[in-house]
Amino acid sequence: MAIKFVVILVALALFEQVSSHGMMLTPSNRASLWRINKNSPKNENDDAFDCGGLETQWNKNGGKCGTCGDNWASPVPRSNENTGKFGNGLVSKTYLSGSAIDVSVKLTVNHLGTFSYSLCVLKNPTKPETEDCFVDLKLADGSSVYTVNANDSTISNKVQLPSGLTCKHCVLRWHYKCGNSVGKCEDGIQKKGCGNQVTFRSCADISIV
Repeated sequence: MAIKFVVILVALALFEQVSSHGMMLTPSNRASLWRINKNSPKNENDDAFDCGGLETQWNKNGGKCGTCGDNWASPVPRSNENTGKFGNGLVSKTYLSGSAIDVSVKLTVNHLGTFSYSLCVLKNPTKPETEDCFVDLKLADGSSVYTVNANDSTISNKVQLPSGLTCKHCVLRWHYKCGNSVGKCEDGIQKKGCGNQVTFRSCADISIV
């Protein structure tokens, strides 16, 4: 009976991890472009780019994640990177330099945690973006992260673009660190939201004028 109970708990934990989904919808991330552009490749699992999952990211890849949410161990260019399957270079939105832009995110399942955003000026459109290209952005209120509320499903964030920066092709990245897994905190206590967490990413091609 005890073994059966443990198996059930493990199964529930795995379900919780794989059902934790989210994506950046505005500007449209690369895997979701088909929803607004029929010429883009279709991906009905465009809310599932979780760096390969908790086990893969942390136990196999040492915490590493593809720049746009793919399994880090996948061949480059990965599916969601520039020149990859969904990275066709189509700019989905144009913004004014220095403006606070509206970014909308859809959580198909909410698992708390935080959102953060970063920007890469893509200087070579024939190559995928690299991690060191991304520069952290702040929200319009000056904070670095948005803390997800338990009842959030569709979230709108005001994200501040750098003043004076323009680009024909930039990559805006949404980074979602979930907060539903129990792990060890810095003080050694086991608590939900501490330790390794599921991570989601979305990348969108934009221009800034």
